[in-house]
Amino acid sequence: MASILRRRGLDPGKAPLTEDRPDSTDAYQREVYRQAWVNSLRVSGHNDYARFTLAKLHEDQFPDHVRTYVDKIVEVRQLNREQEKLPLDKRDIVRPTVQHLILHGSTGSKKTAAAAAAGAYAVERGLMARFVSHSKYLHWLRPDSAPAGLTHTQIVERYERCDVLVLDDLCQEMDEYATNHVRTLTSNLITARSSSGRGTIFTTNLNFDQVEEVLGERLASRIGGRALPLKLIGDDARKPQRW
Repeated sequence: MASILRRRGLDPGKAPLTEDRPDSTDAYQREVYRQAWVNSLRVSGHNDYARFTLAKLHEDQFPDHVRTYVDKIVEVRQLNREQEKLPLDKRDIVRPTVQHLILHGSTGSKKTAAAAAAGAYAVERGLMARFVSHSKYLHWLRPDSAPAGLTHTQIVERYERCDVLVLDDLCQEMDEYATNHVRTLTSNLITARSSSGRGTIFTTNLNFDQVEEVLGERLASRIGGRALPLKLIGDDARKPQRW
């Protein structure tokens, strides 16, 4: 049981007792998903983003588009969850028309806040959502680098199999090209999610051509396929002091 809770991003020492569960099984499942979402923000160093919801987004963060995207993912995941109960040779996995939401724009344009609100809304709709930055995901796949003693396989499964993944800062801190190893790990993640009909939300400071230069034409095309790109425009919300 402790192992199952850890894989779901829960602290066994803080898990609620059986009698503390809500009467509704759906409500309890939603609480499990909420804890997993918040925990994914925490281990990624983005704990403060747990406060963002669609209601707190400004119009320039496209709350209506984000809501519509998540709603469509909910419809498809409900269909595919039933398909996943069938033998492999009998499954007919559905892929949503818009599977990838790409929030791009300059530094400080509140892309991550919008993505975090989308993840929180996905949880409200009954989906398992997780958050991780691209660079941190790659770092965790190095030997002995995963958090809380998780194995390489557990990290991969955690982010490949969640219903909605927020992959923050795509290609952050990378030069004009990525190593073959980085491309392979990134490709494996995105391909697994794409083929299973799961939704992925990307945030990035880069445009398509820049992502293509870093990750290569094939992987950039896979990210851009079935995608809705939304450009967030605005001054750096952090208002840094320049010197």
